[in-house]
Amino acid sequence: MFKKIWTDPVWSKVISVGIIGIISLAYALIKSHSDNITVSQVYESLLQLKVKVIYLLGILLFFYIVKKLTKKKSKSYYTPKQQKLREFNKLRDPNTGIMFRWVVYFDYEKPFISDLEAFCTKHEGAPMRFVRNCCPIYNCENSRQSIDFHMVTNHIESILIDEWDKIKPR
Repeated sequence: MFKKIWTDPVWSKVISVGIIGIISLAYALIKSHSDNITVSQVYESLLQLKVKVIYLLGILLFFYIVKKLTKKKSKSYYTPKQQKLREFNKLRDPNTGIMFRWVVYFDYEKPFISDLEAFCTKHEGAPMRFVRNCCPIYNCENSRQSIDFHMVTNHIESILIDEWDKIKPR
């Protein structure tokens, strides 16, 4: 129950202020008994305490560095084997000069592709994205060749499953 209250945005602040208040009260009581002064005088002396700004900035910088050094790497949603397979996301046909790109996802440990796109690499510069299943450049030989994306998806997923079986688990 304490963990649930502590993770609540409001109650966590209330609890932290209460902890700081209890610590300062305990300090004030101990200091008042050891120095034979009243608790209010201890609080007044705390308010009179002057701290140089450079010390405060140094402490903040120190805590920031410690936090960065001790921060854990965020866990990935994918296993290392799945991450390796997700890197297999493009294929180029050397005969036609068509490059295919996709994104790999997993359905109950079975890989599949999504967002399949075709690009023509027979032109200077960046590859040209296909429009209406063919190259948008009129005089290109890939502009007369229409691609059946359903067949290409099946073919790529077959290769993907073969690659999945070849990857050794870590």
